[in-house]
Amino acid sequence: MARKIPEGEFRNKERTKLKLIQAVGVIIRTEGYTKLGVNRIADTAGVSKKLIYRYFGNADKLIETYVKGEDYWMMFSTSDQEPIEESVEDQGQAAIARMLKSLYEHLESSPEARKIIVWEISEKSQLMKEVSQNREKFGAPILAQLDAFFDSSDIDIRGILSLLLGGIYYINLHSNSTGGNFCEIENQSEERKKRIFKSLEAILEWTYEEAGKQKTREKTPSK
Repeated sequence: MARKIPEGEFRNKERTKLKLIQAVGVIIRTEGYTKLGVNRIADTAGVSKKLIYRYFGNADKLIETYVKGEDYWMMFSTSDQEPIEESVEDQGQAAIARMLKSLYEHLESSPEARKIIVWEISEKSQLMKEVSQNREKFGAPILAQLDAFFDSSDIDIRGILSLLLGGIYYINLHSNSTGGNFCEIENQSEERKKRIFKSLEAILEWTYEEAGKQKTREKTPSK
């Protein structure tokens, strides 16, 4: 029969796990992912390194817990945000815009998230590979739903979203690392975000309108 864990012991365990997870974020933010060792994490958390093995198995599993918790798409997949399939009237246009804007704001506000992206594109890592693959799994059903609208046009929605996503990632990485302008847009957070969001909406509006026009022409019988 399994031992019943007293409530106080359970709370202490959860507090310690949270300290360790938060310590990973502190190290990534202040020292970089290359400093993520067992001793460094334990010292930052202020607990014994034995607890890393007790609660997570090893340091890699602890780091994985933090990284997956910080990744925007992992958080999005478990949030209450409106799924694409419920955005029927506009074929997902508003929902896509919301997701992209939310990603931008997440990266803008989280230095840890930005450093994780740098880690992902800088080194070969099994953990980062798994995070990337999980993003693709999350995106696959969304893209499949969009294909139903765009397949009868020559608009490549996947190509357009790739450019929008890549732009959002790079603008945040560049501007927050160098502190400089980008395409002569001043690095003033609110003004820059306003211009980026307006342009993002314009691109999506054109994309959907053009696909709609092509679908209409296809359905219109030639005289």
